[in-house]
Amino acid sequence: MEYGTARIPKEKRSYGFGDLVVTWFGSGVNTGSWFFGGMAAALGLGFVLQYSLVYLPLMMIPWAMVGWIAWRHGASTVTSTIPSLGVKGARIAGIGEFFGMIGWPSINTFIAAISLTYVFHQMWGWPAYGDPGATGPLVLGILITAVVQGAIVVSGHEAIKYLEWVAVVLLIVLGVWETIVVLQHWDLSKIMSVSMPEAVHSKAFYIDLAFGFCWGWAMIGDFGRFAKSAKGATVGSWLGVNLGQGWFMLVGALGVIGVVLDTGIYDPNNADPSSTIAALGLGTVAFLVVFFATVSTNVTVLYGAGMGLIGATRSSSPRSYLWFIAILQLVMCFLPLAFDQFIHYFEFFLGMVGGIFIPLWTIVVLDYFVVRRTRVTDADLFAGETSDGRTLSRLGDWNAAGWWAMALGLGTFWLLHYWLTDLAAVITASFPAILVSGAAYLVLTLAAGYGRKSRVA
Repeated sequence: MEYGTARIPKEKRSYGFGDLVVTWFGSGVNTGSWFFGGMAAALGLGFVLQYSLVYLPLMMIPWAMVGWIAWRHGASTVTSTIPSLGVKGARIAGIGEFFGMIGWPSINTFIAAISLTYVFHQMWGWPAYGDPGATGPLVLGILITAVVQGAIVVSGHEAIKYLEWVAVVLLIVLGVWETIVVLQHWDLSKIMSVSMPEAVHSKAFYIDLAFGFCWGWAMIGDFGRFAKSAKGATVGSWLGVNLGQGWFMLVGALGVIGVVLDTGIYDPNNADPSSTIAALGLGTVAFLVVFFATVSTNVTVLYGAGMGLIGATRSSSPRSYLWFIAILQLVMCFLPLAFDQFIHYFEFFLGMVGGIFIPLWTIVVLDYFVVRRTRVTDADLFAGETSDGRTLSRLGDWNAAGWWAMALGLGTFWLLHYWLTDLAAVITASFPAILVSGAAYLVLTLAAGYGRKSRVA
């Protein structure tokens, strides 16, 4: 049974602590994490280690707090934004989740299709990615990946849970295998001290991309609501995504730096897992695991896309929307072909996603834990509407403070990220966006009194 935006009763919650760890580990251990690690390797392995062990764990704390909100009320991601945006305002957040989540498979599927071109090459001699005539095998790889993950997401959250358990075993094997091969080929001290070509982007640029990459996991509430315990929804989710994403970023960076040691050339377009696997000679099995890793990640984000669209429309037919998502992603997965280089699409997508979810999660967390001090009831979130469309919730249709803060935060991020790039390269676009949206929301609610009537006493 799929619940859409309905409240999940505690007796219907089927995700234990281990299930949440595995689900988010499987989502974090993905081709995008590997690719991102390979890109960030431009700054050296020291930066990637610092990110994986320090920045990422701190960055994901507010994200896990959204999971707690979802667990407490059995509420989807969209429903969890109602206090900060209003009942009708949250529907727009659903549209944001839909667009953000439907975009992720286009990245991961493209990388998986690259792996399949290598499989086709080894099985039938077809051109592999990067060779003349490889477009046909690449398109076929995209189609195969999209069809498989579409079929699984239509099966629902229970099928996804079991898939993630299987995926984790295979992904751990691949990650350990690749790490061992790299360390057998090259001494760790050489990897740590390798002189990389001058980086095109600054550390601040990669931190901005990381916020889009990490806070863009908008389906945190859609799975957190199925948690049997608060610990599973928060610590389990946080632990899984940190272990998975942090580790595979390191795996991607190790592989790319290892190739640099062999060839002396660093090309971020070759940071995808398949190029590294081919350079290391790991074989067909490794390529197939990359394909499976992609499917295991994409089914969770596609499920989130469906829940976002359901939240935006308040549909009572969740399964039909999952079918729609499964078909739509077939088209979306071909988007990277419209860009001259895949890395440009990757950077563009993360910038767009970061601009949306950085201010959104900032105001959601501040509203729930600081302004309202958790004094929100299930009745406030699931009150429903009258026959003429008026909300019965005390939280109201719109929270003007939330939308003003969202607009200011999003404008700040995009202004710095896309126009004032020299300034963003020093101070980031993310932290000013968090500061502006957070300060604006606190001033508008606590000082100016916006939304005072809808604040739960």
